[in-house]
Amino acid sequence: MICMEKGKVKDFFCATKDEIVDMTLESDMLPTVIADIAETVVSEGTATILGGVVGAIAPGVNGAMLGYRQRQFERNVMQAITIMARRIETIDALVENLSDEILEKFRGIYVEWMLDNLDMEKQKEKVPYHVNGFINLMSDDVNDNLMRMFFETMNELTELDIEVLKMYDWKSDDNIYTLAEKYNLEYEQIDVIKEKLARLGLLKCKNDEQRDENLDGIVDYLTKLEKDSKSRNPRGVKLPRIKKPSRSHLYSITRLGTHYLNLISEEKVQE
Repeated sequence: MICMEKGKVKDFFCATKDEIVDMTLESDMLPTVIADIAETVVSEGTATILGGVVGAIAPGVNGAMLGYRQRQFERNVMQAITIMARRIETIDALVENLSDEILEKFRGIYVEWMLDNLDMEKQKEKVPYHVNGFINLMSDDVNDNLMRMFFETMNELTELDIEVLKMYDWKSDDNIYTLAEKYNLEYEQIDVIKEKLARLGLLKCKNDEQRDENLDGIVDYLTKLEKDSKSRNPRGVKLPRIKKPSRSHLYSITRLGTHYLNLISEEKVQE
């Protein structure tokens, strides 16, 4: 049996020594122990959420997964637990403001969705993004569609995709040159990532905006021209100013892109 002093839940969650990790993974009482000790320092709702995450790596739960897949999942969940422990005060404050209906989802189906993502996640660098998004979405404004959209988008992004998106954050010091050097990439490879982010609605291509503006101007011109031609006293219609799009593709971050960076960050970025 694992004995814990009251008030030591954060120390337990934050433990990173191999012997502590081994002990928790080998204990059949892990989910109960975590729930019990969590209640001494946080609300019952927070305790059940944390207990659900911790319980995912209890022996017997993942018997169908073997070898690398199991070790990957356990590694991701242990990292998630550490992150949640670091933000435990934030979680507790958010949970206290949730309605019973939404709280039930966050300690039930939404935890399951996050664990599904952690099960599939091959890049450990992305684990904090999954967890931060889960925490930052804790409000009564959330719904199933928003949660699915967040987790599905996260599944489509790689760590490099997110690094490129962050390049458009107002606080970022990175640019295409520093990023290409950092990851040994060709500029064309980064362009492919930008196109992907644009398809997901996280970036927008200024060239497309210029083309749309030109097209709107032409449509408006033709509409006025037709109306003027049918007038008894035609006055003529001035041609719109058409701007030629740049040969290079220029991108900027969308509101959705900034919102997404907010969700996956511990510290909010400017929207």
